[in-house]
Amino acid sequence: MDLLASDGDLLRLLAVALLGGWLTLDDTAWSQTWFSQPLPAGLLAGLIGGDPLTGLAIGLPLQLVLVGNLPVGQSFIGDPTVAVVGAVAAAVLSGHNLRSALVTGEFGLPLLGWLILGAALLSLAGHLLVQAERRAHVPLMLQGHRTLRDGDLSRIQRLHRRSLALTFLRGALGALLATLFLARLWIPLLAVLPERVQAASGILAVLLPGLGLGVTIERYGVVRSLPWFALGLAAALATVRWGP
Repeated sequence: MDLLASDGDLLRLLAVALLGGWLTLDDTAWSQTWFSQPLPAGLLAGLIGGDPLTGLAIGLPLQLVLVGNLPVGQSFIGDPTVAVVGAVAAAVLSGHNLRSALVTGEFGLPLLGWLILGAALLSLAGHLLVQAERRAHVPLMLQGHRTLRDGDLSRIQRLHRRSLALTFLRGALGALLATLFLARLWIPLLAVLPERVQAASGILAVLLPGLGLGVTIERYGVVRSLPWFALGLAAALATVRWGP
């Protein structure tokens, strides 16, 4: 399926951009509902294309690996929110249903690993955009200092709205460009790579969840992690038992 082939594709890409913008705001600038974390962000992006299981397959292992990279009282690295939205949207909107791929064998695990790798690389690249946005906020902050002299609070409100708009724009454009890059270049590239590279991508998909569990235990300890693992196992069994 070729993106931009129909009006429906354009609407879905617009929805992806809006989702990326909103979740980027949610990351630190506004609300912080944690829907911007990889797992819920992946599920929401999957819902846009009608395939939340693909969102789960990509978002869950990245969520486990990045469990120590939370934007709570600390500086976080990369831009996983935009990267996950782009990876999931690229897969579902280009017709690469991961559930079908795992069953029929069309790329299968290599496709999952390849998308996770693409999301990780985009997240690292997105860190540069995050830093650029923060530098762009500096002139706005300096303008805000004038309020200390004249007491004009409306200026602060205007500058705050500009800052939020800039953050939303970064997320929206980032999600849109990530989706197009992964769908048009990254996913097709997998088909022309040597079989060894494809196999290595499949191994990555198998090993990454285990690595994520290890990171979670190291971060929070065995006792505090066990209830969450049990809940995840129950959810997985329910998905297999009652899923489509």
